[in-house]
Amino acid sequence: MSSYNAEIIRKLKEARDKWFPKILIESKKAGFQISRFGEGAWHVVEDLQDSQNIFEQRVLLIPDSMTLFKLREFPAGAVSRQTLAEAVELDLARWSPWVEDNECYFWPKLCGDKWQVAVWVWQGEELTKLRKSLVSTPTHVLPARAWKIASLEIAPANFVHIDKEIDGSWVYTGMGEDFSSLTVTGVRSEADANRFRLGLARRSRGLATCIDLQSLDDVPEWEDKAIVTASNFTLPESSALAVARQPGISDWSDPFVWAKPTGALLSIYVLWLLGSGLVLVKQGQEIQDLSSRAGSVSNEVLDARAEVERVNQLLEQVDRIRANQLELEALLASLSKSLPKNGWLEHIEYRGDDDDGGWLELTGKSDQSTELAAILEQMPEVEQAMFLTDIRRDARTGLEPFKIRLKLRLDSNSG
Repeated sequence: MSSYNAEIIRKLKEARDKWFPKILIESKKAGFQISRFGEGAWHVVEDLQDSQNIFEQRVLLIPDSMTLFKLREFPAGAVSRQTLAEAVELDLARWSPWVEDNECYFWPKLCGDKWQVAVWVWQGEELTKLRKSLVSTPTHVLPARAWKIASLEIAPANFVHIDKEIDGSWVYTGMGEDFSSLTVTGVRSEADANRFRLGLARRSRGLATCIDLQSLDDVPEWEDKAIVTASNFTLPESSALAVARQPGISDWSDPFVWAKPTGALLSIYVLWLLGSGLVLVKQGQEIQDLSSRAGSVSNEVLDARAEVERVNQLLEQVDRIRANQLELEALLASLSKSLPKNGWLEHIEYRGDDDDGGWLELTGKSDQSTELAAILEQMPEVEQAMFLTDIRRDARTGLEPFKIRLKLRLDSNSG
């Protein structure tokens, strides 16, 4: 009996893969890589078919180089699932590096009384250029990093996923239990990896399991290969894929999409059965309408009260943000002491954050710019320093223009 059931399940999966095909489109350095899902795994194919099946699911992955990631948090009492998209969009103005023409993807999970929301943002024109190279319209668009996290075949409660970049560096993605700490960090040395693991273990209350994307040959030399396993990707979680569906497109591989037309046909059938019986209940319906109108006033009062409570909660959140902001005067004083005499600044930009100290972006020139990141990282207010552009010496002036982003911390400002 068990072998008979297994054969039925296998036939059903084959029918699903045939009539509801899953296509994955990845943007690689050499062009697009097309994969098709079948027999429980993704298989690379040569090209897309010109004719697109209406039951076909085509997922376009945005390269990680085009996106910026941040984990955001919203109080569940003030932000409902229906208003979460609006809250994320308003929040983008506070930290997105692109003021205009930015698009985003967010994946929310409810943890206790808070929404933990993974947000990726990118420029809309970059996605437009990417889509123009395709022969068909994708049904879903989401960042490659989000797809990998949602598609891991076996993902422990706390894990680290390693991706090897083209330049030889690595990207570490750490995820804690219940989505409570999702972190994406560039790693170039063993010291970077150790700092990353310590932070993840402190937030996720446990050591992380290391999972590598490509193959065991690409594991960094400082990692213990005995605990490293290669990643296997399957179909992504429905919650992560649902928010990536493009406007105006129905994903017919999702059973819930069939509910609307099926429900409409059932409604028509019920109306046909009732026929003249609807006339008999017309007077009762009129009475019910009068009753609902009488209650509309009280509903408006309740809605107004709920809006006042929501605004009060937002004001409290603003007060908390002001209380946690850094003292910029002290930060500038510390910066002036740490900046070498052979360098000067042309532009400073600061953006605060309600979760941490935010970041400070410096633009200037120096005759030894390559040493600035290590010098500025010694400041007590700085958690991490990173170059945003390559260092190239100006042949005419002999100076090296630089652009550095400083990740700030609040601990040094407490007390």
